[in-house]
Amino acid sequence: MRQDLPTQTLRGLACVLLVLYHVIGSNPSFGLQIADGGLRVLNDVLAPLRMPLFTVLSGWVYGLRPAQGDAAGFLRGKARRLLLPMLFVGTMLVAAQTVVPGANAAAPDWTTLHLLPVGHLWFVESLFWVFGAVLLLERSGCLRDATAFAITWLVTAALTLVLPGTPWLGLEGALYLLPYFLAGLALRRFAVIAVLRRQGLALVLLALAAALALLAIGEPLPDPARRTVPMLVAGLSGCMLLMALQPRCPPLASLGQASYAIYLYHVFFTAGARVVFNGVGVTSVLAHCTLGLAAGLLGPVLIRRVARAHPWSLPVLLGEVARQRGATGTLRKVQA
Repeated sequence: MRQDLPTQTLRGLACVLLVLYHVIGSNPSFGLQIADGGLRVLNDVLAPLRMPLFTVLSGWVYGLRPAQGDAAGFLRGKARRLLLPMLFVGTMLVAAQTVVPGANAAAPDWTTLHLLPVGHLWFVESLFWVFGAVLLLERSGCLRDATAFAITWLVTAALTLVLPGTPWLGLEGALYLLPYFLAGLALRRFAVIAVLRRQGLALVLLALAAALALLAIGEPLPDPARRTVPMLVAGLSGCMLLMALQPRCPPLASLGQASYAIYLYHVFFTAGARVVFNGVGVTSVLAHCTLGLAAGLLGPVLIRRVARAHPWSLPVLLGEVARQRGATGTLRKVQA
């Protein structure tokens, strides 16, 4: 299913922000181990936007094909799409961290592998639970009309802010993501985007809310607490503003078409590029960032092309299932 240009553009933007995040490092112990300066501030100040943008877009896209009828089939599709690649990529990542020198990440305990999410794959595991929760909400009628939806969102946001959560199986991450996913769904289901675009003042208010929330968060710090009121307001306001602006950028949209592959595989290329460049004596932080960003974006695009050329690998590598070739000779695929 081909998404529209603004959606793919924002997916591409989210990919750039994510890959740059891992190139620079989530904190001074990872990535390029940058402790201060402009890149450190940039990385930290974008914390309210990165993962919320991915999640709002997931809710927006889900709104095109919401869960209907076969609940078991819906969950099987999501398990194939999300959990099967997660198991493969996560295991490969832990193996690489174990044997590759200079990875600057301690290998997780193999006995808790995937029970505790592996690195960035927490999002994939958590998103599976989000889909399960949304399925239950759909079946119970909590998302049927605007009033019920608004009440459900408020309850969900309150639970996100107060429940302790647990990192096991990505459940804490699911608590964090659910309000953003529902917000993305609401934008499509109730045509909120059209309303925002007609009201210029609404865009100004969203920008102001995001700015005030950032001020409330305070000085940008690595790995800030995610489930707080200022983070929720900043993330929602920023994402809704971007969605309402409907940006169109073909190069970013091209990356957006490979967003899932980029999400899954970028860390192999950013870490690999860093190890190689350190080995050949590259010391410029700007060069590391530029080349690492390029490797983290383009490497997964290549993996996606290879997987598409060998359909038998699609389920494990990308969670997709290829169908038989149609009359035109093109390969059609099923994607949850």
